Amino acid sequence: MKPIRGLVLAAALAAAAGCASGRRAVRTLPPADREFLSEVRYLISKQERKVFYSLGPEERARFIDEFWKKRDPSPSTEENEFRDEYYRRIEYANRVFREGTSGWTTDRGRAYILLGEPERRLTYPMGYTFYERPMEIWYYRYFTLLFIDHTFTGVYKLDTQSAQNLGVITSAQMGLKPQVSAPQQVVFDFALRVEAAAPGEGTLLIDVPYERLNMTQEQGSPLIATTLKIDARVLDENGQEVVRRQQDHPVSLQAGNLDALGKALGIRLELKLPPGRYSAQVTLENAADASQVSKTIKFKL
Repeated sequence: MKPIRGLVLAAALAAAAGCASGRRAVRTLPPADREFLSEVRYLISKQERKVFYSLGPEERARFIDEFWKKRDPSPSTEENEFRDEYYRRIEYANRVFREGTSGWTTDRGRAYILLGEPERRLTYPMGYTFYERPMEIWYYRYFTLLFIDHTFTGVYKLDTQSAQNLGVITSAQMGLKPQVSAPQQVVFDFALRVEAAAPGEGTLLIDVPYERLNMTQEQGSPLIATTLKIDARVLDENGQEVVRRQQDHPVSLQAGNLDALGKALGIRLELKLPPGRYSAQVTLENAADASQVSKTIKFKL
């Protein structure tokens, strides 16, 4: 993947250099080297930056090559997954988090580049409640980040505590060899079981945790919503289909109802069959992101 061109060196980089001599060195660097420093501002350490300033043109070229090589999780191959993923995140941030400036330099862009896709991202373009400012909540495994549009202009800033959390995480990452993994997604899942009520009668129970369910919010709507497409089949002991249910199940929540995330959506399908042994095959598809999960269980009525 070719590095992204046309990115300028922001004032934040000069401040990070830490001294007047560092700022003078930046101004005297060729455009390609200034661009490199701008692009890796979230990765490069102060010591690496200081060394880079002191090198000649050929040495800087070798430095850039070594900079990426030491972050390569599989140096024995030609591909550098870390570098490719880093530039992919920059491109994504520039597409998604535009706030009147390059998306990768925004608070949301910086968080995305450093941490990758959140496990869950909740957006409240009309505010968490009617009287509050627009906000986004990003959930990662052990922490959350809160972004607030204080000026109602589409510019989202990290709140103070989230900024502190991100700073601690970034500092810790600097001391580790970078790792590359696929963007984390909310993993769609459900639990499947059958409750027998009487011989030949029972209920097929499908429980979908809300926290595993991506949902969308229409502009101006107080609801987050999706539709689950259900395809349920019941087979007898000989593998013959005896029941087939296909239906759409709308799902919606108040956008501010975070308490629901610890709960599950319950879908119930009543069964009336001759007493015996059966298997149920259920496929759910989430219309919000087209994710699909299938499960099979055996049961007796």
